Amino acid sequence: MNVKTWFEEGTKLKIKELRYLKPPKLPYFLYINRTFNRGADLLNNIIENNITIERYSETNNDEDLKEIQTVNEFLNKNYYEFETQTEWLDSEGMYGTFWVLEPILEKIRKESEI
Repeated sequence: MNVKTWFEEGTKLKIKELRYLKPPKLPYFLYINRTFNRGADLLNNIIENNITIERYSETNNDEDLKEIQTVNEFLNKNYYEFETQTEWLDSEGMYGTFWVLEPILEKIRKESEI
């Protein structure tokens, strides 16, 4: 699953994978996708995507709330189950909004199945 493409096409917002040396300019979105392969013996053809989306901002104004609502609507429209939370991160001096999605499963097809 290409989380960057999935998110950007669905929300029209930019997102980066959590790996950088210098944080981007606020506000910004990041994601983490922890994947696990599973399936039957000798055939691990299911990928479990455990996605966390993070948004960081200095403010919590109407424009910020509009972006948060855009993500919520995208996830709801596509029937993804998720938990979301916005909080002030005192040690960072910014707001963080976090979406933790229920695992999203993908089946990998063998060449002979295509």
